[in-house]
Amino acid sequence: MASGNGGRSTTVVAVAATLVIAGVGGFFLGSRTGQSGSGAEVVATVNGEKITQAELYQRLVDGYGQETLDNIILSRLVNQEAAKAGVQVTDAEFEAELANVKESFGGESMYQLYLQQYFGMTDAQFRDYLRMQMTATAVLKKQLAPDDATLKRHFDEQQASEETRQIMARHILVATEEEARDIKAQLDAGADFAALAREKSTDTGSAANGGDLGLFGKGDMVAEFENAAFALGDGQISEPVQSSYGWHIIQVTIPDFERDKEKIREDYVAEQVNERFSSWLSELKENAQITSTLG
Repeated sequence: MASGNGGRSTTVVAVAATLVIAGVGGFFLGSRTGQSGSGAEVVATVNGEKITQAELYQRLVDGYGQETLDNIILSRLVNQEAAKAGVQVTDAEFEAELANVKESFGGESMYQLYLQQYFGMTDAQFRDYLRMQMTATAVLKKQLAPDDATLKRHFDEQQASEETRQIMARHILVATEEEARDIKAQLDAGADFAALAREKSTDTGSAANGGDLGLFGKGDMVAEFENAAFALGDGQISEPVQSSYGWHIIQVTIPDFERDKEKIREDYVAEQVNERFSSWLSELKENAQITSTLG
């Protein structure tokens, strides 16, 4: 619920940074518009005047050629690193992440709007980009996997400061205070929090996981939610809390390193991937042997 009502995945968080470094005006255009045949084929006529495939191809090269070539090179470099690391993104993983991206943008219609108006990409181009981005993320995750000593040191440093410490929480989001108070009463009577979250919460991003929002720190959530969550003790459940997204019932867990080690590890790796992503892509290009005859 980082400024919204559901957490975004690592992939979605990295989208904007990667699009900046990659450039998207003609992202992967070349992979779908290669020149074939002699180039003399007529692709259109205007009052009988012919437009050939060669002319169309040259216009595309002039307009998007270098940018598109750079992105194809980037994709090849990432795939080469994935092969070295022995990682791959399966079709099932890709489709699940694409669905998550669309949900994070607010559904299919908003996803299409973002692609067209903000990213300047077609759905097909974004799919190519997303697969590359997921592959790069998988490589980095394998490279950045911390041992327990590194993880414990990071955890201790983070939890030592009030400004940097993190908590874990789950929530149930509903539209009205009445609904929220009814849910709180059920929880006070012993109802299962996760079951109620799956049944009642309108935050589809967390409801399927029993309302779980994972680890987060100050500044990651809207102010009303954050203030209430950080005021709670371990295991405590809040009274109804109103934000611009509705009414929340929040339960907090103060992380324990041994008990929550895998969640802490996942959060640490995601943070490191986001910090490293763009510079890693740049380093791949800087360190590769690349030749080009374009232009």
